[in-house]
Amino acid sequence: MSFPPVLSDVLTSVRRALYKRGLASDAVDDLVQEAYRRLEVYKKNQVVERPEGFLVRTAVNLSIDQARQQARNGIAAEPVEEFSIVDEAPGPDEVYDAKQKLERLNEGFQKLDPLTRQMLKAQRLDGERLSTIADRHGMSVSAVEKRIAKGIAILAEWMEGW
Repeated sequence: MSFPPVLSDVLTSVRRALYKRGLASDAVDDLVQEAYRRLEVYKKNQVVERPEGFLVRTAVNLSIDQARQQARNGIAAEPVEEFSIVDEAPGPDEVYDAKQKLERLNEGFQKLDPLTRQMLKAQRLDGERLSTIADRHGMSVSAVEKRIAKGIAILAEWMEGW
């Protein structure tokens, strides 16, 4: 699409506004052409007092719409080959170590007396309140707290060095 010579300064302003948004030159040219096309269509039915402002605002809005559409569609501006893909999953050695620690913790958990094990499980794993646990076992909240604290201390000592 060719533009009238009088618009060269105006189009330079439009291009500059788009370059400031970090767009590539081919994208800028496409947006400028689309903005100019929209100006011509709009001028058929309306009076445009400031064509430069119309073009700049239209081109910037088009660039915003384009970026939103690309984000929605998962389209990246750069080629896939330029992305560095980082796998944040733990490595096999970390998985193995974690499994070993979990097995060790389970062994220690099984060595606790059944009541302490039950209270610790209810409080730490099931999220029950201390008062609920105390009521179930006919104990004071303080006694339950002490029993759970003792169980945690035993497990911490059991896990020491792991």
